[in-house]
Amino acid sequence: MEISVQELTAIFFLVTGLSHILQPRVWVQFFIMLREKGEVGSFLNAFIHFPLGAFIVAFHNIWHGLPGTIVTIIGWGLTIKGAIYFLFPRFGVRMLGTISMERRWHFVVAGIFSVALAVWILLVHW
Repeated sequence: MEISVQELTAIFFLVTGLSHILQPRVWVQFFIMLREKGEVGSFLNAFIHFPLGAFIVAFHNIWHGLPGTIVTIIGWGLTIKGAIYFLFPRFGVRMLGTISMERRWHFVVAGIFSVALAVWILLVHW
């Protein structure tokens, strides 16, 4: 099960990372749309992050070795981020306010990191 959760995480980060690299403008538009929805947008953002994070925490709470520890840290990070956006939606809206078309390069950087992480996880298992 541990390896399956790591592979699921890698697939998720590979696809979303490539999307961040290839479509940063659309990601900015998406998050601006969420911001315009106010606190409901914060909830929608939480629904993006919380499920994968909770799944990892529930089925992969591994604190030894690599990439196990890294995947667990990612899981807890996504869970905490989702929980914050659910429990403190005004804060979530404020965070969504930092996204702008001028800063779309942030999505490219995050995408590069995500793809590198995904490839590393997959290579460890092959």
